[in-house]
Amino acid sequence: MAWFTRDIVDTLGGWFAEKSVLYEKSRVLQLLLREITLTQKMASSPLLKAWVKNESDPRARARAIAELEDFRHFFRSKSYFFAIARSGNYYFNDEKGDYDLDRPRYTLSESIAKDGWFYATLRQVPDYDLNVDTDRHLKVTKVWINTVLKDRGEPLAVIGTGVDLSDFIQSVISTPQPGVTNVLLDRNGAIQAHHDVSIIDFASIAKEQRNEQQSTLLTLIEAADDRAKFQEALKALADGKAATRTVQVTIQGKRHIAGIAYLPDIKWFMVSLTHLESAENRGYFATVVVTRILGLALTLLVVGVAFDRMVLRRLAILDAAAKELSAGNYAVKFPRQGSDEFGRLGRTLEEMARQVRAHTSDLEQQVTERTQVLERIAYADFLTGLLNRRGMIDRIQMERNRLARSHGKLGVIVLDVDHFKKVNDAHGHAFGDRALVHVANMIRGVMRSYDVCARWGGEEFLVIVPDITDHGTLGATAEKLRQEIARSPVSQDAPEVRLTVSIGCHLADPAETIDRMIKAADDALYLAKQTGRNRVVIADPAKT
Repeated sequence: MAWFTRDIVDTLGGWFAEKSVLYEKSRVLQLLLREITLTQKMASSPLLKAWVKNESDPRARARAIAELEDFRHFFRSKSYFFAIARSGNYYFNDEKGDYDLDRPRYTLSESIAKDGWFYATLRQVPDYDLNVDTDRHLKVTKVWINTVLKDRGEPLAVIGTGVDLSDFIQSVISTPQPGVTNVLLDRNGAIQAHHDVSIIDFASIAKEQRNEQQSTLLTLIEAADDRAKFQEALKALADGKAATRTVQVTIQGKRHIAGIAYLPDIKWFMVSLTHLESAENRGYFATVVVTRILGLALTLLVVGVAFDRMVLRRLAILDAAAKELSAGNYAVKFPRQGSDEFGRLGRTLEEMARQVRAHTSDLEQQVTERTQVLERIAYADFLTGLLNRRGMIDRIQMERNRLARSHGKLGVIVLDVDHFKKVNDAHGHAFGDRALVHVANMIRGVMRSYDVCARWGGEEFLVIVPDITDHGTLGATAEKLRQEIARSPVSQDAPEVRLTVSIGCHLADPAETIDRMIKAADDALYLAKQTGRNRVVIADPAKT
């Protein structure tokens, strides 16, 4: 009897651990992917690359610092760091924004062991890495996102941000589920996040470089066989052989089921440890076992036929129902009749199956919702809500394919906010962000519901107008957009601020490449800006 109940609980525990780790994986990715995406966008900035190549140039410095400050407002921690390989200079600013940005905070050195993370990142990391560490100068402990800035393959700097460790643990590691502990491991199994901060492996990058001993989850697993199975699961997940793995392990004398998932985007493993003794009613099952043994003994002494009818047949029904449950049929009905231990056990197991079914459905719904959020983040501009560059390119390709079949034309409109830097300098970056949102809303209001709008970069926007017939209609559409933006002030207490835009247009054939379409509109935009701004220029068909 004991083996039967234990097998049911282990099976349900395995399912719970598998669903739980998928849910926790989505929570981690939702928090970190946005921060990683922002650091990668910073690392591709031409202004930052120009400054790294000539750090002493005051104009390059001013432009780069302005770029860094623009990004700072979008990070979760409102902070960034920027460390240059050639000089070792380390620049930093946080939510207070009161640091002197004309001078580095300090200078890194290869001779200082605690600066080893920087040089190891330059040598070993192809794009980005995560590291939990305490900055020896700033005296802050964070989950640092280190992204390598490269030019033609040469690492020039490390750029990134940090999520406060306590905030990270509270947001990702903490869970309301009783008997569940979440742990994050790096690719070597070193502990990167745990509710017990004392066992986190700080400065993993530097330790790996110096071949120092690291704090890993494997050191907490007591049995050698369990450690081997756990390592095998990590390798299989990292190699892409499975989406999740479950392994039973014993930690501090307690049996757990470890649900494990690999997060290739951040090169970490998510582990959800489910403490089985917290999930099952041990006293109740012990009572069932004792009662069952006594009942069986008495029944065997009284009559074999009654034993077969009242025990073996009902046990066979329970076994068949358990196999249905094992096959994933959570709606299976266990025998509930009777007030004896079989009836109680049937009712208990059916209730457990109901709870697992409900929890699984809830987790799958939450995973679906969080996956949809991540997809929106991947294709939408985080400030204006319009499509970003990646999302726009996909939509242009769809329109090209559709119009190629219907022999229609595609209007391409590129608009740029005039003198936007002066707006930022005069009213502040927060107002500049509000101005961009204002322009985005004006575009939505003027264009048709099936036109496609995107923030193309900085203060530049791109609009695709399908099924447009001629240059005159395209020019009239762009002119209406220009006039509406010019006559509508940006919402502000005082004084009133009005924006103007320069617009370039191109009437494209769907057979043209996307690059050719956009370049033609860009060339027209350049001409509009060169000839006075606040005007519309349509690309000359003869020159495109």
